[in-house]
Amino acid sequence: SAFPPIFRVTTGTELYCILFWIRNCDINTMYLRRPIILLGDSLTQFGFGEANVAVGWASLLCAAYQRRSDVLNRGFSGYNTKHVLDLVPKLFARTNHEDVMPLFCTVFLGANDAALPGQRQHVPVDVYADNLAKIISSIRETTKTKGKDDFPIIVMTP
Repeated sequence: SAFPPIFRVTTGTELYCILFWIRNCDINTMYLRRPIILLGDSLTQFGFGEANVAVGWASLLCAAYQRRSDVLNRGFSGYNTKHVLDLVPKLFARTNHEDVMPLFCTVFLGANDAALPGQRQHVPVDVYADNLAKIISSIRETTKTKGKDDFPIIVMTP
């Protein structure tokens, strides 16, 4: 079994056994739920809300899937599709194990890409569309879900 027997923590030895198990277990067996991965820019990063906003879209999603999935926020303020394209293989590297295959993924990018021409974050519309396609393809390749329908990728654009 991947989980330790239930201990009544009454002695230091029993507590030591629990801590030893936690330190030495495989991270892939730690997941009890398939995660939902939110990938995007600041609209994703601050999707749980800010001090002046009580509730964000990510917190509503988290509430809707409570006890069924863990919501992992991978929002990067200021990033555009060019930046995220380089990150995808690193962000999804741990999700190629069957037990941790995400339930679904959101890709919410484009606000920074739409900066005015000449600004650092600007990405032309045709390059933006190509980058989105490459991001989706890279997610599929990294998670080994190319050609499978059981891993939805939900793309949201501004």
